[in-house]
Amino acid sequence: MIELFIEDDAHRRIALKERGSLTEFYIEDTGQNIQPGDLYLGIIKKKVKSLKSVFVDIGAKKNAYLYVQDFQRFQDYKEGQSVLVEVLKEEEGSKGTKVTDKISIGGKYVVLFPGKGLGFSKKLDRDLFLDTHGSFTAIEGYRILFREASMDASRKDIEEEISQITRSFEDVYKKSETGAGPLKLYGQSSVLSRVLRDNFSKIQMIYVNSRSLQGELEDQYGIPSLLHKSERSLFDFYGIENELSNLRNRKVYLKDGGNIVIEETEAMVVVDVNSAKHKGSQSKEDFVMEVNLQAAGEIARQIRLRNLSGIILIDFIDVKNDAQKSLLKEAVEKAFQEDPLFGKCYPITDLGLLQLTRKKKGSPIYSYLEESCTFCKGAGTRLSFSYVMMRIKNELASKTEQIDIKDFHIQLHKHYEETVRDDIDLFIQKIESGQKRIYLEFKDFHQDYEVQPLVFKNQIQEMEKYLIS
Repeated sequence: MIELFIEDDAHRRIALKERGSLTEFYIEDTGQNIQPGDLYLGIIKKKVKSLKSVFVDIGAKKNAYLYVQDFQRFQDYKEGQSVLVEVLKEEEGSKGTKVTDKISIGGKYVVLFPGKGLGFSKKLDRDLFLDTHGSFTAIEGYRILFREASMDASRKDIEEEISQITRSFEDVYKKSETGAGPLKLYGQSSVLSRVLRDNFSKIQMIYVNSRSLQGELEDQYGIPSLLHKSERSLFDFYGIENELSNLRNRKVYLKDGGNIVIEETEAMVVVDVNSAKHKGSQSKEDFVMEVNLQAAGEIARQIRLRNLSGIILIDFIDVKNDAQKSLLKEAVEKAFQEDPLFGKCYPITDLGLLQLTRKKKGSPIYSYLEESCTFCKGAGTRLSFSYVMMRIKNELASKTEQIDIKDFHIQLHKHYEETVRDDIDLFIQKIESGQKRIYLEFKDFHQDYEVQPLVFKNQIQEMEKYLIS
């Protein structure tokens, strides 16, 4: 069973759970204008032969860059020329938006490209699809790729979507004929729309935290949802917040006692698989192989949740022979099967090292959960202060759900002290303390924060010096 959770606050946060386990997490800035899948009529500003790149003005602060590997195509582009491009990656750091001139428009069931003929997703059984729906007529000027979700759709719905996307393409071409760029020609759907599209046939329940979001789902997608009404946030109530916080941990424990350690470097992501002490009747070799196979599935889940990309190197435990290497490689590929950003998996080396690649899209989870630590002069990271305030707000709501408690002792790590003292009123506002009395203490301890209710009179008297509201 797949459940979808959508929470609107400062950002829109989207989480998918499968059989109770968190499998996907996204953050959507609803104010962001340029998103992957958008089509633009851009103007070529500069060509850099050594980088095989064409820099294109699409109306953003920085010029987008178009990588052109084919030399002849690179030569054909001229400065000042209009070019039709699709956004691949949002602007990040010093890099501008990455675009491609191989444009496409996708829907729930099909993706259309300029070209000819019909194609089928790797996840779609072509013969079963044709037996179920029959053959489709090709459309002149377009290549149609049938997505996995088309298997469970009606032929009528598929044909209607093909017609709708064809009209969208014709509208794009018509607008582009003016040559008056930079101009947005087609707005790809939001992150939420893509999640709904990619999981359309598998989602069984949707939870939202606002009536406006509930109305948006009904009006735009015709999808019902369950409105969360507790004072606790949606993500906190369903345990998602704790799972997100755990993604900061480099060590992840496996079911049978082994663990994986995930380290992100500038060059690559390195995952080390470790076994616990061998116990029981199982042979050591079988036990090690079982830990390796468990690790393969958990690594795929963690990499996707953390949104790690590039070269990923996995160091498995004592892979003895070719049969084990083949079995492990298949297990990794199967574990990444549902990940649209998965690239390629290479054979396991004699040292037990497996290398795979994953495309980059968006930022790693750490960029959302962590920030530079001012306490250690930027040498390390800490849990994002905005995230800490949200967690404290949730804990206050949680602890007063059953019993009306008015006094709370909040301990914050000293590395937040300067930030809080700069604007104490903002802190009180963000944690939504309301009529509660807050006793705030800064402490150098192993946690980022701790919230404790004060029930007895002597407890309250001891904390009186820390009272802030």
